Amino acid sequence: MRSPIASMALVVSTAFMLLMASPALAQGQILVFSSDAPGTGFFDPTPVPPVGGNPGTTLGAQRANVFLLAAAIWTQKLQPTTDIFVLATFEPLGANVLGSAGTVGIIRDFPGAEYPATWYHSALADKLAGEDLLPAFFDIRARFSSQFAFYLGFDNNEPPGLVDLLPVVLHEMGHGLGFANFTDETSGTQAFGFDDIFSAYTLDVTTGKRWNDMTNAERQASAINVRHVSWDGLHVNAAVPSVLSPGEPNLAIASPAGLGPFAVGAASFGPPIGASGITGNIVVGLDAANAAGPSTTDGCTALTNSAQTTGKIVLLDRGTCTFVVKVKNAQNAGAIAVVIADNAAGEPPAGLGGADPTIIISSVRISLNAGNAIKAALAGGPVSGTLGLDLSILAGTDRVRHLMMLAAFNPVVPGSSISHYEAVAFRNQLMEPAINGDLTSSVQPPEDLTLPEMTDVGWFSDHDGVPDGRDACLGSAQTPTVVIQSCVSTAPNTVFSDGCRTSDKVAACAAGARNHGAFASCVAQLGNDLKKAGIITGDQKGSLQSCAAQSSLP
Repeated sequence: MRSPIASMALVVSTAFMLLMASPALAQGQILVFSSDAPGTGFFDPTPVPPVGGNPGTTLGAQRANVFLLAAAIWTQKLQPTTDIFVLATFEPLGANVLGSAGTVGIIRDFPGAEYPATWYHSALADKLAGEDLLPAFFDIRARFSSQFAFYLGFDNNEPPGLVDLLPVVLHEMGHGLGFANFTDETSGTQAFGFDDIFSAYTLDVTTGKRWNDMTNAERQASAINVRHVSWDGLHVNAAVPSVLSPGEPNLAIASPAGLGPFAVGAASFGPPIGASGITGNIVVGLDAANAAGPSTTDGCTALTNSAQTTGKIVLLDRGTCTFVVKVKNAQNAGAIAVVIADNAAGEPPAGLGGADPTIIISSVRISLNAGNAIKAALAGGPVSGTLGLDLSILAGTDRVRHLMMLAAFNPVVPGSSISHYEAVAFRNQLMEPAINGDLTSSVQPPEDLTLPEMTDVGWFSDHDGVPDGRDACLGSAQTPTVVIQSCVSTAPNTVFSDGCRTSDKVAACAAGARNHGAFASCVAQLGNDLKKAGIITGDQKGSLQSCAAQSSLP
């Protein structure tokens, strides 16, 4: 039997039960064990009907089937060479916590590691070494809430009010497999003073430094540098254009000058913000102060100033009642959109949860500071603005390097800060801090950017000592070599600091492109970067872009 590392302070029974015996394979597998007590968690005998392709007839069996499917998905995508052992339990986790998971062990300087003096997740280290480096221990410890009524189907068709368990399990396993750092964001300190593989690709776009190159104080400051910390890895960078959509939502202020724009968190209900935007004057909604909501600006009861709110963007304060109640009251008072200001300091603003099919106007959340700034401006006269999309960037990328952002929060949110993608991404990503209703079981492009991150950290390394993640940076079998060789012949096949050549960069564009237009656009951006860096001339840039524009991908 495998035992957990004592320093992790795990309290488990001495017996671990494998959820299902698996046939021996040449390839390793992800195997799920549980120490749930009889009659609880995975062994809960409560009868339930099969649902959404899940054939289990008890609650425990259906939970186990979801975990086994998630393990099979990650096994197929990551192709481990040795078995990966997961210890999972269902237990009370507190309000609004669906689950948690992480690596049990961290390992450095093992045979096959491409970064020296750098911590790796146990499962990833085993893959690189080709052997089980901690044979007495589990690789991943996972806990899931026994207090939530999860949807246990396989079809991503959860009804309103239920959370789909499959993406939750895929998400939490993802942390244990390689989507997490080993840094304390509140202090900036590293685990035992050594770098970690996740931080090798964590870039502060304000300073231009990666986390492994920073001091503790610099990492501490970067952790709260909201929407200015990004993932800078070859495979995620290549896949971003095929996954994310143009247009990051924000609240732009037309008058008075110098105010905004403000970051927003989108609502899970009502229509999404469209490219044309919603423009109008911003007005504070007023309601009665009563038991439903003690503030006159919380919108918890019918608005009393509908003469002023009709045809306007209505500003309300968070608190007491649900978001859907506030927005519905504003909609009934003639609002064309709703902006809800947070009641606690923090950046960036989270989204608005809830469901109400009768809401037909868009709504967002803004920070406490943004709400106070708008209210102060309103004291001096009208404020007008547009709730819309900034189409100059892809939703989820930063405004400096146009890389996929990581979730920096101010103040730090332990367990969430940095080791997630930024929640403003669209389409929604599996590794965002919250599980969204539109997630599927996909972990790869064109739906998701988790598998490219796993590739960046080394799951498909060629063991050549170059931290590129995959043979020849992307793998010759996965790239249209004729197109690449033809286009690269127009520019020097330079070797870059990440060990990849120009041909690899063009290959990355090809591998990540969902269509020819995306490929041509990616190569055009590459040409601009190479020209700016002085690696190619203007004529060579033009030839490279022309070749990509005229080529056809198989």
